[in-house]
Amino acid sequence: MSRTEASPLEPTAAEGLSSPLEARLAALAEQVQYLEVRVSALESSAPERPGVPAALTLEPAPVPPALPSPVHFVGLIGRVCLILGGATFIRALVDAGTLHRGWGVALGLGYALTWALLADRGQRSLDSAFHALASILIAYPLIVESTTRFGILAPGPAALLLLAITGLHGAVAWRRDLQPIIWIATFASLGAGFAMMAIRQAVEPFAAAFLLLGVAALWLTYGRRWHGLRWPTALAADLGVLILALLAAWPGGPPEAYRGISPTRAMFLALALAALYIGSFAGRMLQRRRVVNVFESVQTAVVLLVGFGGAVRIALASGSGAALLGGGVSLAGVGCYAAAAPFAEDQEETRANFNFFTFLALIFLLLGGPIVLPLPLFAAFSGALGLAAMLAGLRLRRAVLILQSAIYLVASSAASGLALWSFRAFLDPAGASARLPLAGFASLAALAATLALFLLRRPPDPIAARMRAPVLVLGALTAAGSGALAIWGCCGALARGAPDPGTLAVARTGVLSALAIALAWLGRRLPILELRWLVYPMLVLTALKFLFEDLAVGRPLTLFLAFMFFGTTLILAPRLLKVNR
Repeated sequence: MSRTEASPLEPTAAEGLSSPLEARLAALAEQVQYLEVRVSALESSAPERPGVPAALTLEPAPVPPALPSPVHFVGLIGRVCLILGGATFIRALVDAGTLHRGWGVALGLGYALTWALLADRGQRSLDSAFHALASILIAYPLIVESTTRFGILAPGPAALLLLAITGLHGAVAWRRDLQPIIWIATFASLGAGFAMMAIRQAVEPFAAAFLLLGVAALWLTYGRRWHGLRWPTALAADLGVLILALLAAWPGGPPEAYRGISPTRAMFLALALAALYIGSFAGRMLQRRRVVNVFESVQTAVVLLVGFGGAVRIALASGSGAALLGGGVSLAGVGCYAAAAPFAEDQEETRANFNFFTFLALIFLLLGGPIVLPLPLFAAFSGALGLAAMLAGLRLRRAVLILQSAIYLVASSAASGLALWSFRAFLDPAGASARLPLAGFASLAALAATLALFLLRRPPDPIAARMRAPVLVLGALTAAGSGALAIWGCCGALARGAPDPGTLAVARTGVLSALAIALAWLGRRLPILELRWLVYPMLVLTALKFLFEDLAVGRPLTLFLAFMFFGTTLILAPRLLKVNR
């Protein structure tokens, strides 16, 4: 561009201005206007800059941590060898007599604990893992050897020391998130505990240690979700208490090598096993409102068998503490029903919890009731529980409570003597010689009332279909008890004293025939019970009884009556069933 082109001012532009200052301002304004035009022209003719890709504006993806170099890994192995070499040097001083065994054990344990603390302060997780591994390899063999070979540690202090060291390694693994370390420490602790328990023949301290370790591992897995860890610890706790309970309840007292076992302490540990685990499960479910899982279901069944079952066996073998045990178990059953109350509403996600707690309550009450109460009172109590469970099941629409009602009533009929008395009335050659006990009448009344309640307040069809088998059991027990009572009444009216075989046989045939006809009629009137399923089995039973008893011991008159009863049944029962179809 030439100078004449760049300058916008012309000599004639300022000649007409009145003063030199105004001329100068006008020239500056024209120059600024010219520059603005040139800048606009340059900006419009410049090429557009390509936009920055969106991918370049994003934050860079995090780089995964690099794997340890082989040099570092081999160096850590060498460091562990040096640590173990230091422990071996302490052992050499002890074997040479330079260092007393007690001081050597203390120095070795301090050396192992030092490396556990250094593992907690390591800068890298891999360094911490190798330091903790070296501590484990030193500590647990040293505890076993000092307890079994040197005899420096008694079983009680050895169990406490085992728990303390395992707790330290568990704390390091928790803080540094070292799951392999907690697994190694747990198996090392369990192996060392069982080895010392077997060699020193001391069960109580190590069973207690296993129990505390199992409960601690349970709560540890709730926080870190290391769920697999609770299985081996729970198995060790169950096995330790089982061994203790078997030895404490040994016939004639514990074996000679285990004379130091106390039945009281053994019973306490057995109850603690069940209480700690079931209490932990209940507290966790009530706190988190979550569904019971497989481990909780399996471990609950095991601790009921090992814990409460072992405590009952110890109490019966020692002859003391049974009443207190039964009262505690019964109170636990009431507590389980209270724990089930928050899950009473029938929802899919909480149904398993309701079933879990109610079945626990059922087991506790059936286990503790006969210990606290005499059998007649327990029979009446169980019958009342069956009636209450049926009422609650129909009100809440819970099939599990209807099933439990049937279980309670079966237990009531067995405890009251109703089941055995009915069996003798139908099958014993001498019949039911004695009267039905008062508890048997109460059980029969509870059976009839529960069955009537089910019929009057019929549940919805899905529940009724699922509960058909328990209700049939209730109906069969009610029919058997009522029939046995009728046989006893007929024999008492026909013959004073003990009835002769012919009279007893025809009374049984008449009652069985009446029951078959009644079942067929009720099967038509009450299809919800499906009692028609019992008619043909009843006819087969009556036919067999007629062939093998009536024809064998009957007199002409009793045979006449038996033929009449049985023939009428064969005519009416199938017709009633046909009408039902």
